[in-house]
Amino acid sequence: MIVLAPSRRSRNAAALTGLSIALVLPAILSAGAGGNLPGRIQAASEIAINEAVVWALALAIMTVVIVWERRPLSSIGLVRPSWTAFLYGGGVMAGLLILALGAATLIQSAGFPVDNDTQARLVIGLPIWLQIFVAISAGVTEEILFRGYPIERITELTGNRWVGAIVPIIAFGAVHAPFWGVAHAVVAGLQGMLLTIVYLWRRNLWTNITAHALLDGFVFVVLDVATSHGTTNL
Repeated sequence: MIVLAPSRRSRNAAALTGLSIALVLPAILSAGAGGNLPGRIQAASEIAINEAVVWALALAIMTVVIVWERRPLSSIGLVRPSWTAFLYGGGVMAGLLILALGAATLIQSAGFPVDNDTQARLVIGLPIWLQIFVAISAGVTEEILFRGYPIERITELTGNRWVGAIVPIIAFGAVHAPFWGVAHAVVAGLQGMLLTIVYLWRRNLWTNITAHALLDGFVFVVLDVATSHGTTNL
């Protein structure tokens, strides 16, 4: 049986639909994350629901790639996992951590507060298993939504690699603002820039996923340990 490739018009429609799922829907959902934050009792269930929604978006993207575009997942960087990709991810994680610390220091020295105490308190109040899941989940879903798919498809639609890189960086930073604040969104945007550079260099999303998940996990561990020893105000 011969399977015909989709027409250019169909492929463009698929790409626009996928980009709406990857960039527009997360922005809409994050816009409702500000305001009154849930209490600690409600936080676990609300975060679990949020993760389920984000996974649904990531799975929808993969469905668009396979079913509508009739392309392999390697077209968005999901190639066969390798130990090399994971090792590179560990190195990139160190770079992300250094970048975050440097950016936060500069932002504070410029007089802009980096105050996420309430949000961080809610996160570290989660069960350990849920913290681990959130770290892994963010690594997988956010790299699909904000790196692999949009970089490739925006570049194809516009014919411009710079546009394909810059638009997802801005979107990635922006979706962090409602919950974490503007200062954190700037740091996230800078980290997104580094992750974008890594993706364009490696074209292997597993490196990004590893770095992203390790960074989030490391931050959770540091906050948990600091809180248990009374060395933080959270």
